[in-house]
Amino acid sequence: MNEKQLHFLNHNEGALLLNSIADWKHKCLILLMLDAGLRVSEAVSLQFGNFDFKNQILNVKSLKKRNKKREKSNDFANRQIPLSQRLFIALAEYSKEFSKMDCFTFLFPSTSKNRSHISRFAAYRYLKRLSIKKCNVQNLHPHALRHTFATSLVATGTELHEISDLLGHQSVDTSRIYTHIPKEQLKKSINKAAAHNGEKRSFLMKIFGFMFAKQPPIIYIPSQSKAPIVGRAPVLQSVSTLLDKGVNVILFGKYGVGKRLILDSVQSNRKILVFDDTSGIKKSLVYLLLYLYKNDKEQVFSLISDVELDKYETRLSRQTVAFLCDEIKKITEPKEYILKIKQFDSVTPQALKVIDNLKDHFVIFTAATEISITKEHFFGNFEKVEVKNLPRLQAFDLIHKLSYDVKVDNYEVYREHIWSQTDGNPRAITDMVERYKREPFLITETIRSITHSGVIREIDCSYALVILIASLAVMRYMTSELDNPALRTIGGMAMILLILTRVLVSKTKRKLI
Repeated sequence: MNEKQLHFLNHNEGALLLNSIADWKHKCLILLMLDAGLRVSEAVSLQFGNFDFKNQILNVKSLKKRNKKREKSNDFANRQIPLSQRLFIALAEYSKEFSKMDCFTFLFPSTSKNRSHISRFAAYRYLKRLSIKKCNVQNLHPHALRHTFATSLVATGTELHEISDLLGHQSVDTSRIYTHIPKEQLKKSINKAAAHNGEKRSFLMKIFGFMFAKQPPIIYIPSQSKAPIVGRAPVLQSVSTLLDKGVNVILFGKYGVGKRLILDSVQSNRKILVFDDTSGIKKSLVYLLLYLYKNDKEQVFSLISDVELDKYETRLSRQTVAFLCDEIKKITEPKEYILKIKQFDSVTPQALKVIDNLKDHFVIFTAATEISITKEHFFGNFEKVEVKNLPRLQAFDLIHKLSYDVKVDNYEVYREHIWSQTDGNPRAITDMVERYKREPFLITETIRSITHSGVIREIDCSYALVILIASLAVMRYMTSELDNPALRTIGGMAMILLILTRVLVSKTKRKLI
């Protein structure tokens, strides 16, 4: 190694470097190399899913290129590094800057490329600016921070094989590729090294820090958006079979039962086209037609037009909705495609006419919270598949799959409470588990203090309404015995209401929870 590679920061330089950084993002980047010993390529490519914040552990997959002739093993390529307290606090503060994040969100997202992270050269440039303009630390580069981490561990008496594990080296010697060390022992070593890098504190300051120590912050990462599918195998199989036969299918059921998840998960031998936006139906038809021309129907387009496809969009946008529908049906075979409509509840009257025009040519697959009386005639040739809440055992299975990282004192109480609050509604179960994940540890009191309105069942009062009106109507025939004109009037009004019962029930029936 040359002098630059061997360079590391002393106590004062480490403190000066961190004090010169005001931005939590940059502080996290520096501490990942200074307190966790990461290579710059490993640090910039981290995702939030690499962190187990409850146990304060960082899981790193080594990006170091290795000799292909060496034994292939994931043991030395992946390592677990306990987080120092100052790194954990920096991550907690930095995570507040993200409006949306999940396990796949990059810790340092790129501003120029979607779904990517900053480059290692960006980290090099930042350290160079720090070295020149702010902290005046010489030879400041990522390897110097990583080397500082290693030398700090050596200074605090950490065993050499522990250092090898933390740095992601293959081994201390060729006969021992990887030695597993207890995580608690590693955590103490890292926190001790992190304190050694900073300014030394007096005895009084240590006592003060112990007495008034702040509670560690809680870092909460929402689960990935796609929840696991539990208990829906029969529905998936049934719907898949129907679609393969060319039968139109509509899923219906209460809010949160997982209709959208089933809609996205069903597999079929037919090709699928998706109608995402039915509010602007004409634009959706134009895009649908262009998609067909660009993919399956390129030859058809080359025969009917001598205009470039990009310019053809303008021509199509001037056509009528009826023309676009006819054009789509002209270039496709009957039942060749499944037309998937994400949410039928939001379909406009104009879009309904278009779908009615296409439903005999395409296999329609859609979902709705309820099928209204006004649209009942439209679904005459549809197979209606009801999706219900999960039964008890399947609800427990979903709770178990979602709660893999929840720390709970009494799991039976936790599971039973969620079941009683949600009535097996998958969305409600997911909401409750996500809420519980915000707690560092769940005791029985905390479990029972959190509730959800998913337990409320839908109540149909239409029968009671009919009985009440019918009882009032009977009063009309009782007036001859009681000789009370007031009852005759009330009974007459009830008779009118009884005739209009069907209209009243359809208007007053409760739609959603």
